[in-house]
Amino acid sequence: MDTVFADWKTVLEDLRDSVEKDLEEIRKQKAEIQQIKHDIFNRMAEGQYIRDDHRIVLSAPEIIIGNVDSSGMLWSEDGSTITIRGNGVNLEGSGTTGHVTSRATNISQIAVDPGIDGLEDVVRPGSSIVSQARNIVLQSNDADGCFSQQPTDLVGNGVTIHADGQIALDASRSVGLRGTAIENMLSVLKDQKSTLKSDASDRLKEFNSITDDIKDILGDMDDLSGDSIDIRSNAGELLDLQKDYGEMLPSLVSAIDDCVKTYSALAEVNRKIACLEAEQETLNSEKDSFTENSTGASLSITAEQISMASVDGDGNVRTNPEASINLQTGSLTIETLQEDGSLIENSHVSVHTGDVEISTVNAALTEPGKTDGDYTTGGSFRVSAKDMSFVAVDYKLSDGDYTESAMTADSSFYVRAQDMNLHAIDPEGNSTGGFHVVADKMEMTAADKDGNQTGSIDMKALDVFVSSKDKDGTSTGALTMTAKDMSLLSVDKDGKALGQVVINGKDVHVKSMDLDDKGKDKNLAAGSNMVIAAENMFIGRTKSDRQSKTLLVSSEKTGIYGKTTAEMQQGDAKAVLQLDGGNVALGGSKADFFGDNTVNGKTTFKGDVTAPKLTADNLEAKTSFKSKNISDGIAVPGAPSSAKISAKLKEDDAPESQEIKMGNEEEGEE
Repeated sequence: MDTVFADWKTVLEDLRDSVEKDLEEIRKQKAEIQQIKHDIFNRMAEGQYIRDDHRIVLSAPEIIIGNVDSSGMLWSEDGSTITIRGNGVNLEGSGTTGHVTSRATNISQIAVDPGIDGLEDVVRPGSSIVSQARNIVLQSNDADGCFSQQPTDLVGNGVTIHADGQIALDASRSVGLRGTAIENMLSVLKDQKSTLKSDASDRLKEFNSITDDIKDILGDMDDLSGDSIDIRSNAGELLDLQKDYGEMLPSLVSAIDDCVKTYSALAEVNRKIACLEAEQETLNSEKDSFTENSTGASLSITAEQISMASVDGDGNVRTNPEASINLQTGSLTIETLQEDGSLIENSHVSVHTGDVEISTVNAALTEPGKTDGDYTTGGSFRVSAKDMSFVAVDYKLSDGDYTESAMTADSSFYVRAQDMNLHAIDPEGNSTGGFHVVADKMEMTAADKDGNQTGSIDMKALDVFVSSKDKDGTSTGALTMTAKDMSLLSVDKDGKALGQVVINGKDVHVKSMDLDDKGKDKNLAAGSNMVIAAENMFIGRTKSDRQSKTLLVSSEKTGIYGKTTAEMQQGDAKAVLQLDGGNVALGGSKADFFGDNTVNGKTTFKGDVTAPKLTADNLEAKTSFKSKNISDGIAVPGAPSSAKISAKLKEDDAPESQEIKMGNEEEGEE
């Protein structure tokens, strides 16, 4: 016997065969199922179906829709569902006090296409959720049983987002995490697919069993109602069969509904698997270039005033170790620029805190997630500015103005690097500008951790000034240079001497001495030498009115060597000792010899000679010879001697020291 059930079975089998096809074919088969449901509900004649092809209006001052009694109370807390399904659903609360309130333990808004049966989750290109209002408040509170803080307490002109716990703004694309999520979801969906395929087969078998039973009932009813006599004689059996038929219709409805829902769920699972596998394939193709190419994700925060603070709900600044603001990125830019790239006038960036650390340390950990490994400092740190200042100064605030009050106690400035350069050069590499260091104490050391001297300090400049002066120019402090070898050179690149070296002080000591532990002279350095040589040398005099009061030369051995002439003068050549051309001359107003004196060689006296006793091996008198006892010849008195040595050396003035301007005194007086 042909029945409608055969047609229904065909439609269900078509739906079963479409679960592996595209969304359009699946939805076509679902539309066919709708006709079966209409036929079944019409046969059952149960429930109430109100439909109008134009419009249905429910009008009342108060409307309650739900599984409720006449008072509006739910009949039961379980099993009550209201579904509003349409292509366009509007909730409107009109008037100045109009409002729409949604309250539930869980409220979800998901912008997907649910399909005509509500069993789909299709993401469309226009998927969006739009909220627009003068005031928007999103508030999350850690509460149990009752909210103590009402969202209306935070209403203002704008958007307010509050959470007692965590707020996450995440604009990012991933390959690894997203790939893992896809794999996990595919695993779950494939398990669901296996279960649903088995359930779908069982549901179809259940439907076939019920329809077979109903067909048997309808066949028996047809046999018992052949004519009016059969109907009258079989009335009791026909009534029983009718009753059985009516009782089986709900089972048929449930079987069809279960079958349709199972196949719809299976179709949706297959669709999601296909979408995720396509997305997985795209992600796999992006893996190799993901880190190099832009993902296009961005987060923009725009406002006239932006404030970020690590505070609690009571306004207290959090100082516990977990409190922090962290920025992590491959490139960070902070700009105060106009649209054309020029600096905003009077713009500034201020960082005010207890400690500031800028680090370019690169960690190479031995194990991921651990702290052990090598931490290598790399990268660079550059500050480009017209004026740069590093100060450790205390201030005083008066009438809104800061003024310096004192140097910060125990303050210091520490710079440490393997190579360090301070350059004042122009773009072509020429030295320019100036470099000034003003300090109470300054130390430059090239030493290892044990204090052993190592490395070098190289200073190159056209002029080098080392000054220890007060701001009024008074010399103060001290300059001490200690080294194994030390050279002060004024020579050109070919080694030719030029310029001058001036050492000037009230007490000038040039010595080669060993010192005791207090820095005092201990003894002459063994094997030490001191060489002072120049084409012209001046010791003890610069000008006639600038002469040393005393010149003392003292040593175990003293030698004065003049290649052509050696001469000592006293005053304006009043007394002269001269060694010249192999001759020795001694002259003055009076010469005294003390001790035993021996004169070797021929001696000529051009003046009178007086001696208490004269002993001579041979005595010859050319003009006269006279004594108290002997007289021979004529005695003629000789003329007094007027002989005088002509000095060969002139007492010249030493060259004047060149006047060198000692740095920029005005700039140094700070």
